[in-house]
Amino acid sequence: MSEWSLDNFVTMTIEALMDVERSEYLVRAAGSDKGNGYYERAFKSLSKNCLAIRIPRTRTGDFSPNAIELVKMGQEQMNDLCLALYRKGMTSRDVSAIINELFGDSVSATKVTNLAKSFNEFRIAWQKSQLEKHYLAIFADCIFITVKRGDSYTNEAVYVAYGVREDLCREIVTLSINPTESANNWGKLLDEMKDRGIEKVDLFVADGLSDLENEIHRVFPGAHFQKCVVHKMRNILNKTRPKDKTAMAEDLKELFDNFSESDTVEKSMLKVEQFIAKWKSIYSHIGSYFRDGNIEYYFTYVKFNAQVRRMIYTTNSIENINRLIRKGTKNKLSFESPENLLDYVFMIVKDFEDRNLMKYPVLNYRYFKLTNNQTQLS
Repeated sequence: MSEWSLDNFVTMTIEALMDVERSEYLVRAAGSDKGNGYYERAFKSLSKNCLAIRIPRTRTGDFSPNAIELVKMGQEQMNDLCLALYRKGMTSRDVSAIINELFGDSVSATKVTNLAKSFNEFRIAWQKSQLEKHYLAIFADCIFITVKRGDSYTNEAVYVAYGVREDLCREIVTLSINPTESANNWGKLLDEMKDRGIEKVDLFVADGLSDLENEIHRVFPGAHFQKCVVHKMRNILNKTRPKDKTAMAEDLKELFDNFSESDTVEKSMLKVEQFIAKWKSIYSHIGSYFRDGNIEYYFTYVKFNAQVRRMIYTTNSIENINRLIRKGTKNKLSFESPENLLDYVFMIVKDFEDRNLMKYPVLNYRYFKLTNNQTQLS
């Protein structure tokens, strides 16, 4: 388990448990005391990092959460607790079993149930929260994870997308799960994003999923769409003979190398014609990879300033998030429900958002705009 995911897991667990404790205390207080925000204390984590934990307080100061003792335990006990919770995926039954195993009756089953619900409530509240009105770009992709739905386990598509805001910071804009990946499912998520306040998106970047461009233009008619060049190159190379792969890879790299200010869409289309002419005697079907009405979406990046083209011609940046999700879930054979999986992935991606996406603006997006010397694509 990575340090950041373990530390974040500990912090969120302890904070949510203390919130549950204060809520129960205030019910017992029957109006004689009220919540009074939080104060912050630093604790050493297992990874030797310093955890800043927000501790709830009340106006009278009479409330003292028992859960704070969890971060004061010996290292072996904390390891046992956190790794067991992580491995079991934060279901209320499993959390209750592990905590009661370590602490007896010190944490009630009801409290553990409320704790598990609180993670779900965090995600549900976020899914209903307002988004920015305008995003420069939205990067979208799916990752497949084993999850139990009904009485069987299958690999299902977890949909993730992040957007680049006007302040050049990035934030997660959607997180969902469906048994399959399809343009129709993405269309529904785009509708939800619009309902949450998005009015304008300049550019979408995604893989080559069929008909996705139609859904994007349906929901955001003025948006441009860039299909991932790396996916296209990989698909072509996967259908190339081993002895031709090196030469084919070099030609594909040259074909999509349009990063200088002098490169234009028109020049890129000429390079496509030259590429097809070179290889069609060996691969008669090579032209089918560059059909009219499809290939132009792989060169949308050339329409933008040269300073931003390398950032928008591929989905590599969203796949970096997918790698974090994969790393965080690799020790689990499966999740017991789609909701359980989404709650867990939500914890991972929101932590990465706080520590990276929102913390470090991508300053090169200052140059994000269409150039004036391009042949317009339909």
